[in-house]
Amino acid sequence: MKIENELEFRILYDLDDDWMPFWGFMALVTGFWGTDTPPEKVADVIRWFAESGLVTLGALADNEVGWAAWDVDIDESMRRIAEGYGHGVGYLHAPDVGVLMDTEVVRANVTKLGERRLAELEAGGMTYWTAQCRYESPRAR
Repeated sequence: MKIENELEFRILYDLDDDWMPFWGFMALVTGFWGTDTPPEKVADVIRWFAESGLVTLGALADNEVGWAAWDVDIDESMRRIAEGYGHGVGYLHAPDVGVLMDTEVVRANVTKLGERRLAELEAGGMTYWTAQCRYESPRAR
């Protein structure tokens, strides 16, 4: 899979601030690839980030920890994202996009490698303002 540097930057930029849910990925991917991008393609992007070592996948914890990494392989993580996990609805079972906006099926966390990649992209001159989504509303800026 080919991920544009601008999309990679925007996802890492947002992850550097907080854990990203499925909808965060969906909003950015559809902003770059168009609103007709299916959730399966968004899941492919999440897989790419996980396989590249730029993110760790997990979920909000039911305790005061806040977030917990999943101690499973990428295939199982992707199954959870697709089919659902805990109280979160997976994209395969979401009756509409509104459910995907609210699901807590996954939260990704940037890794040290992801932080280094973000710094590398920034050192190359990339900023939030230069890495704009093609389909993003001008009012969203």
